[in-house]
Amino acid sequence: MQINKQETIANIVKQDFRAAQIFSANGLDFCCGGKVPLSEACEKSGLNVENVLEELDALKKQGDHSISYEGWTNAQLIKHIVEVHHAYIEDTVPYLFQLLDKIANVHGERHPELIQIRDIYEEATDALYDHMKKEEMILFPAIESIEQAKLNGKPMPPFPFGSISNPIQGMEGEHDFEGDAFKQIAALSSNFTPPEDACNTYQVAFAKLEEFVNDLHRHIHLENNILFENARLLEQSL
Repeated sequence: MQINKQETIANIVKQDFRAAQIFSANGLDFCCGGKVPLSEACEKSGLNVENVLEELDALKKQGDHSISYEGWTNAQLIKHIVEVHHAYIEDTVPYLFQLLDKIANVHGERHPELIQIRDIYEEATDALYDHMKKEEMILFPAIESIEQAKLNGKPMPPFPFGSISNPIQGMEGEHDFEGDAFKQIAALSSNFTPPEDACNTYQVAFAKLEEFVNDLHRHIHLENNILFENARLLEQSL
């Protein structure tokens, strides 16, 4: 993987998804804020871009066990998003809420930030459920129909919402809302670091919360920077 500091964070992650972990560790947003050059993102965050480049360069010396989405059709991307990321959210949200609610009730007096974390999480995940339904029922079928029209040599299918960019913009706005909510949670939790007096449930809750956020970042990246861009380009070609 040849990295140029003027390349956007989103494109770097497209080349090698393992780069996402490096960006997350350095506090760099590769999903909602991924369309800025690496040099600019590092400057805004007070990071030395050469140090980050060294970390990225080290990936080349490791075996590549990441998923490459190059060449995937939109239908394949959608299937992956629904079966992997949407399914993960459906499975994880209730369990994680139970953990957060428990530690907020037990430890909230000494750690009032836990109550804020639980409440922000509940609001964000309620919105996330609605968001996924709109994607699965409206946006994703529309994107697939554009792809089918292209493959079959047919004209652009008519949509009640006009251009595919219109619902995409709405989804991107909702992604920004989710990103902001979980940034607040990361700040309140000291980047998912439990305090010294944390019980096992407390520690598990924060570890699971960090896992959830990392998966959400990958999920949003696939949509914002790959699927949605592909859909816009495909519509333009018709």
